[in-house]
Amino acid sequence: MYDKLTELISNGELNEALYEFQEEFLHIDERSPKDAARLCVLEGTLWEMLCDPVSEFDAITRGLGYDPDNYELYYMLCLYYRNLNLNKAYLCGEMALFCCNEPADKKVIEGDLFSISEDPACTVRNTSIVILSYNDYELLQKNLEAIEATLPKGSFEVVVVDNASTDERVIPFLRKKQSTAPYPFKLIENSENLGFSKGCNIGAMEAEPDNDIFFLNNDAVLLKGSLFYLRLALYDSRRVGAAGAMSNSASLQEIDEKDILTFAGRQDLVRKSEGEPMWHKKTDPGTAIEIFSSFAGTRNVPRKNPYIKTFRLTGFALLLSREAVKAVAPDMQVFDESFSPAYFEDDDLGIRVARAGFDQYICTNSLIYHNGGGTFGKNDQMEESRRKFIDKWGFDIWGYSLPRTVSADRAMDFARKSGQKLRVIDFTCGFGATAAYIKNRMPDAFVAGVCATAFEAGIAAHIADDVSFGDMNTMKLPWKRHTFDVVLTEEGLISRGRISECLRAGGICIEEDF
Repeated sequence: MYDKLTELISNGELNEALYEFQEEFLHIDERSPKDAARLCVLEGTLWEMLCDPVSEFDAITRGLGYDPDNYELYYMLCLYYRNLNLNKAYLCGEMALFCCNEPADKKVIEGDLFSISEDPACTVRNTSIVILSYNDYELLQKNLEAIEATLPKGSFEVVVVDNASTDERVIPFLRKKQSTAPYPFKLIENSENLGFSKGCNIGAMEAEPDNDIFFLNNDAVLLKGSLFYLRLALYDSRRVGAAGAMSNSASLQEIDEKDILTFAGRQDLVRKSEGEPMWHKKTDPGTAIEIFSSFAGTRNVPRKNPYIKTFRLTGFALLLSREAVKAVAPDMQVFDESFSPAYFEDDDLGIRVARAGFDQYICTNSLIYHNGGGTFGKNDQMEESRRKFIDKWGFDIWGYSLPRTVSADRAMDFARKSGQKLRVIDFTCGFGATAAYIKNRMPDAFVAGVCATAFEAGIAAHIADDVSFGDMNTMKLPWKRHTFDVVLTEEGLISRGRISECLRAGGICIEEDF
């Protein structure tokens, strides 16, 4: 069937080929993953010839879900992005070359990569992967193995900062890795445990000065495509300064464990009560990584609109552009060391990155396993760092972090029932958490935010479509009267007159009592 489809496409018999594809895809899951991906290559080629880029992109997505090592699909993605985003085209070509074992095709890809790299519009940098090491010997091994197995050679270096590990296996292992690694590997051995912020900053100072920086916990393990899709996020536009992954264990970037275990058929690991450990603590790391890897296999793929804009990212796997680093840490003090040994240093960095004018993305098609659970006297230390954050910035970020999901869901349900594009004004905008929630689920929605202060507005502007600030009852709103479908507010926050001023006929006000 593969040969027949190839012949039909080559002969330009596109309608007949399309019919054959429709028949063949009824049975595609009966094929091996690699054969299914080969069919998707042909399907993508057919849609390209039919001038249907949306269907072509969908075919590439399906194909990489079957086989994330198919170089032809990455190359097709490279050509797809060539006139849309040159940086993304380069990254896709780089992955195509990494996965390609055909000498003739390698030469073609190398030629295209060289041509793209010579264009001044291509600004892709290599990545310095900064790993803060402290014990976790088995996970550290898997961490470094995954880096070598999933990333194109020549695109990265590794900088390991060991924070005085007490496990006697760690340092000999890292020294051996430094002498044998087939990629640049730097090792810094601290004489004492300096905590997260100081340790990461030491690594950042050792990174190549032109590279982007990827901070990766030593108990986090890359899966196929993890860093590739994070880099696509970072180069989505010149405004993006940071990108973070989804995980099984990452504050505000966490996937429901029931979704993971249902996919893997491991309901035996679902927690039956609140006090039980997370599922990955109930089994050995190797099995947990295998379970999460199988779940991630269908999600670490190209997607339309895979990004959630945010104002902070969890530091377990955080990619920063070199431009953002220069803007917020010209002295390479990327993380504020006053938060040592741990906690809230990533929240602090997020505020600084946003105030420097950069967007930050949660990349929903980049999943990274994170074992988690390291502590620095967790509860007491977290409260102490929380107080430090409040003292520094004058507010408690916990009051801004969570979206008002109940109100947002009601607003989106209203739009779906009315069949119209949602226009919502949020008088509880804060830093834009609710706006991000809505925009991720309904990308064509227009979300206007009203903030109490210019500080809030400056950060929320990276997320909401339009933002203003001031006294919410007396300020002049910059939008036309009676143009919003939904007003989101806190009960008693604004007057009924202000609500009626904003709402169109038939619109609704959703008030929450806090």
